[in-house]
Amino acid sequence: MNGEFATSYKEAGMSDPIGPEIEQILRIDLQVDTSRITRGSHLVDEVGLDSVAFAVGMVAIEERFGVMLTEQEMARCETVADLEDVILAKRG
Repeated sequence: MNGEFATSYKEAGMSDPIGPEIEQILRIDLQVDTSRITRGSHLVDEVGLDSVAFAVGMVAIEERFGVMLTEQEMARCETVADLEDVILAKRG
């Protein structure tokens, strides 16, 4: 995403959008309505993920991003932003 889009998006008073790869995992693999999901959305309370969804998400993340997250790393992720940050850190 380029800086201009992010700036204008924030100026419009909207929350940070989620990355397209995470959005695909949520929408396709976990069947989540992503129309109102932002980086700040809480994975359990707002996105609606449960333990089964976390397990499916771990597999989808490994397949799409080529990184393996542990159960502990997933459990520490409270928001979509936390999840994206962990994935980016692992990707290097």
